[in-house]
Amino acid sequence: MKKALFSILCLAAAVAMQAQPKVVGHRGCRFDGPFENTLASMKLAQKAGVDAIEFDVNLTSDDKVIVFHGPVVPGLEKDIRKITFAEARAAKLPGGHRMPTLEEWFGQGRKFPEIKLIIEFKNQLSPEKETLLIEKTMAVVRRMKMEAQVEYTAFGRFKCLEVHRIDPAAKVIYLQSGVGVHDAAWAAEMGFNGISYDLNAFLNNPQIADEAKRLGIETTLWLVNDFEVADWAILHGIDYISSDHPEKLVPYMEAVRTYRNHSE
Repeated sequence: MKKALFSILCLAAAVAMQAQPKVVGHRGCRFDGPFENTLASMKLAQKAGVDAIEFDVNLTSDDKVIVFHGPVVPGLEKDIRKITFAEARAAKLPGGHRMPTLEEWFGQGRKFPEIKLIIEFKNQLSPEKETLLIEKTMAVVRRMKMEAQVEYTAFGRFKCLEVHRIDPAAKVIYLQSGVGVHDAAWAAEMGFNGISYDLNAFLNNPQIADEAKRLGIETTLWLVNDFEVADWAILHGIDYISSDHPEKLVPYMEAVRTYRNHSE
């Protein structure tokens, strides 16, 4: 019993010595509240005190941008990319929520300018549609003067490079998962500002976190829904943790920070 207690205290001390990862609300506040990517889920993440909120955008069949993960719309059982904007807006999501427009999302987001908004571009039906989604989304960002608060992320090199083609100064985070992920040197060579990988990727490529730190590339770990994985992220110097449960992870990070401050 004493040996186990000693091990726990050693782990707590080691965790407390490391820099604190910042908490990203994955699709807002995904499970303990309203449906994901809705204004209500965003408000819960803001109330939880997250450092950033990740959300998804898609293009409807008539080439309008909508905030929704997809591809299947609950209730309609249709692909978001194959229905019109009007149909998407009329669709009732679980809990009676509606899909927000990008303008509505930014309208709520700008009330908390200290919270970053991370836009994930979802896969579209063709490269041309992906380019159109990115161009239209970034046009709204410019029109609403949200550049300082917004970052971009996507699976696939093409979409990330398209962001930088349109705005070389934009912050772009490359998304990937699994064992065979690109290393941080590749991301730096591509001009990307960060990498966002799942736990499987980091565990099977333990050198990536240190390499990213040396190169000045930010790291994000997803999804972090329990405290043990959060401890791993702290111990390995991960910059951001993306969680479906920011309402739990934010208080946990604050508790670790308090422990560290009392230990110094």
